[in-house]
Amino acid sequence: MTTITKLESKVKELSKLLEALKELNAAIDLQDIFQGILNQMVMIAEAKEATLWVLEKEKNRIVAKASCGVSAESLPLPTLTVGEGIIGNVINTGKTDVVENAEQGMGEYKAMLTVPLKAKGQTLGAIQLVNKKDRSAFDDRDVKLAVTLAEQSGLALHNSQMYDELYKMFLSMIRMLAEALDARDPLTKGHSERVARYAWLIGKRMKLDPQVCFELYQAAILHDIGKIGIEDRILRKTTGLTDSEYELMKKHTEIGARILSAIKPNRFFQKSIDTALLHHERMDGSGYPNKLKGEEIPLFARIVGVADAFDAMTTVRTYSEGMSVQEAAAELIRCKGSLFDSEIVDTFIEILDDCSYDLQAFPTEDAV
Repeated sequence: MTTITKLESKVKELSKLLEALKELNAAIDLQDIFQGILNQMVMIAEAKEATLWVLEKEKNRIVAKASCGVSAESLPLPTLTVGEGIIGNVINTGKTDVVENAEQGMGEYKAMLTVPLKAKGQTLGAIQLVNKKDRSAFDDRDVKLAVTLAEQSGLALHNSQMYDELYKMFLSMIRMLAEALDARDPLTKGHSERVARYAWLIGKRMKLDPQVCFELYQAAILHDIGKIGIEDRILRKTTGLTDSEYELMKKHTEIGARILSAIKPNRFFQKSIDTALLHHERMDGSGYPNKLKGEEIPLFARIVGVADAFDAMTTVRTYSEGMSVQEAAAELIRCKGSLFDSEIVDTFIEILDDCSYDLQAFPTEDAV
């Protein structure tokens, strides 16, 4: 089994897992669950305040994610270091902490109940209740209630974190697949990643939803996957293609759509399938393979079409020195409305303006 075949198989496996988790998460808004649980705790335990904290291991910190009776932003320390204070200690030990009369100042006292958020034997965060409305201490009944509701939060948080981790693993496999393809053609090394980054930045500037931007990034990084099926004598040719070779090269769009269509369920990859097939369509109908016009071309394919053309124009090849960034931008502007979507070209030009046409200064923030 070749490396590319192994990667394709792994992507298929991960896509099935992600589809199941995506449907689960679509029906459950984690923030709504947290807020609902805190509201229940405050009401039943008759507490004045409640805050939910989540451990972010990678960043070595604990962050307030939801609150009731006080805004998370107004907390003295909305972000804690691991192990800091009562909350940090509860997360470290996994044990509930009850404080009956911590001195608050000005002769006032504060009662606190802090319970860990646990799932699958791990402590993921903590919930803290502050002050009973009747100024009494938190009793055993309050502790049992808090622990029960914290279990619900812990499971919801665990599912969400598992989904996020799988998503990152999935994207990593997608990148590896794209890199394996790019490695076949050293002249265009990094092409898929650059096009994906340009496309994602365009989507972000167009104020597309973050999830849609991620799907756009995924579609863009896979747009040329069909070149796996193009012979090396054509793909790696160091001189210009003949007419017949160019016709064979054009088949990469249909090959890519077929490859991605094999990943089930299709609806998880439909935008990627469409983008692989249609990113060479042009606004005036002169593109391929279906000679679509204008908004008949899906938005993702129009965005990737601009990003792909820009990277192709600025890439140095043995038979072409490549255009400067300014020259490629001018060509996009010249062809907007005829070959490329005008709004998308204008958006990309704005991004280039922001970095003064210096690709070294181009935004590099991660898409995920």
